[in-house]
Amino acid sequence: MTSSNRVWKPLAGSVAAPFFLVGADPRNRLQSPLPKTVFVAGQAPYSELFPKAAAVVHQGGIGTTAQALRAGVPMLVVPFMHDQPDNAFRVSRLGVARVVSRASYNADRAAANLKFLLDRQDYTVRAKCLAERIQQEDGVASACAALEQHAAGA
Repeated sequence: MTSSNRVWKPLAGSVAAPFFLVGADPRNRLQSPLPKTVFVAGQAPYSELFPKAAAVVHQGGIGTTAQALRAGVPMLVVPFMHDQPDNAFRVSRLGVARVVSRASYNADRAAANLKFLLDRQDYTVRAKCLAERIQQEDGVASACAALEQHAAGA
């Protein structure tokens, strides 16, 4: 069984339509075929895709993390560099994510963590509660107010 199939097989029945975004880099091409029930694409708009997801696996960049938080879905974060370990720590501390180090990431560990996230409703409930709070924020107004306050010397 290929490593990618080892991720999906334990999740059979608990995930409606798994998807795998591989980007445009040829090094990300799949080494073996996935089941026909797994959707594979180079790119897709996270703002449209994530709200339909049961969970999101990503490296923890701030943009992807913010999109997953806004969508209200639990995350499996595999931090790689820069701000990613800090972002992973923060969403883990919020109770909406599990974190697997890049060095220890493998198909079996990914499958086990995804199964854990999908079986435990508390991660989903917390993610949805955070999403509601985030969606109520007016980021532009808050940023403008902070800039005006700073410009006024406060």
